[in-house]
Amino acid sequence: MIGRRQMLKGVSAGAGSVVFAPLLNSFAAQVEGTYTVPKRVVFVLFDNGFHEAAVQPAGVTLEGDKVRQLPLEPLTLPKDIDPFTPYKKRLTIVQGLRGAHLSPNHGAGFGALAGVLGGLGEDKFRRVVGESIDAAIAKVMPGIFPLLVLGIDPGNPETTTYYASSAWGAGRAIAAQCRPELAYASLFGSLGADRNDFLTRKNLLDFVAGDVKRLRPQLAGSEREQLDYHLGALESLSKREDRLSHMQSDGRLKKHAPNLPEAAPQLMPDVAAAQFDIAASALMTGLTNVVTITSGLCRIRGSYSGFSKMGVHTAGHNKKDAEQGIMGHEVLAKVRRFLAERTVGLMKKLASIPEGSGTMLDNTLIVFTSDSANRQHTGGENWPFVLAGNLGGRLKTGQLVAYPMTERGTKGEWNYHGSSPESNPTINALYCTLLEAVGAPRKHFNLTNTDTDPSRYGSLAELLC
Repeated sequence: MIGRRQMLKGVSAGAGSVVFAPLLNSFAAQVEGTYTVPKRVVFVLFDNGFHEAAVQPAGVTLEGDKVRQLPLEPLTLPKDIDPFTPYKKRLTIVQGLRGAHLSPNHGAGFGALAGVLGGLGEDKFRRVVGESIDAAIAKVMPGIFPLLVLGIDPGNPETTTYYASSAWGAGRAIAAQCRPELAYASLFGSLGADRNDFLTRKNLLDFVAGDVKRLRPQLAGSEREQLDYHLGALESLSKREDRLSHMQSDGRLKKHAPNLPEAAPQLMPDVAAAQFDIAASALMTGLTNVVTITSGLCRIRGSYSGFSKMGVHTAGHNKKDAEQGIMGHEVLAKVRRFLAERTVGLMKKLASIPEGSGTMLDNTLIVFTSDSANRQHTGGENWPFVLAGNLGGRLKTGQLVAYPMTERGTKGEWNYHGSSPESNPTINALYCTLLEAVGAPRKHFNLTNTDTDPSRYGSLAELLC
């Protein structure tokens, strides 16, 4: 009888080797007693700011002259992030971090994830002067695809790729895939599918059914369950491709390059939903351990088609949507809540997959924030974050961490916000904390020569276990 170890090695040379390699390697490592549970990090960015009212729990004032750590369990989350409520024990909300050095007005560009300014005006969107935190983490948690960057260009469905958020280092920007079908092809085309030939991708399981399915009887119960989840994740994507192949056969797909389907997602909610599905499947199959989803591409452009006919810029100025009879800040709240719902959907999928002594979600961190700090016209005096997950017990959760702030604007109005003193930690300190949590500690992350105060850039003790 063929042993499990020999069977695993045989499958690795089969048709499903690329997509199933991470899973099969983990099975082999478990057999040999060398298995280490992988860690995963997902960044979800959105434009036009993370308004304080959208993140601060009800009844908790922004004002405070000391660092506050409050348990989240008895608190009520605001509507924008209410979808996270079932996971409050896994959450940390952070208020009071600074990003003024990034000039995040109208979006921080590459600075949102790099913590360093490439220049003023258009330069911050074009010049790449340092590595981004997602790339830094990907270097120590590599996958077959070290870093998957997915873009959502609101109101511009024709955009295929865009350099927006991520970089391996100075001058080494990473393109965001803005079309779900192209992102799919780049990830799963290695199974034998032509990049633009939807007919050959009617069902991904056709490529892997043989030797991978023969592996199933050789696996223990928990391993078999993991394999089934992986097969299911890929099959859900293949069904989408099956629909596209029918569109191709009856002439509804364009005949010329890039030969994309006429009925591919066009509206922002549909594109976003598809990108989150791509991200979930890539994580579930082990193709990558680090994903960034950037909605708005770290700047102000386009329109929230599918949510409102208003332009992104106009909504950020809180103008009225005449058709819906709501104000711009209400449109932004709809967008944020939708992205929160999609993020929670991803969390549920990861929570359904057993891994080690728990689930994939237990070993995952999701960073949910805006590329524009707390509003469109921001000075970067407060940059709110929601962190979901603890990376296998490396981060504290179930808390609100509020660094010193004063209140600005009118409470209950759209201009209400917090302003933190210059002595507060910067977002670089959070990124330094994340690096320590993934086992790659640094004294600082992209520290500028003008910033020499360790309390502003070193790891945050309030977050680390």
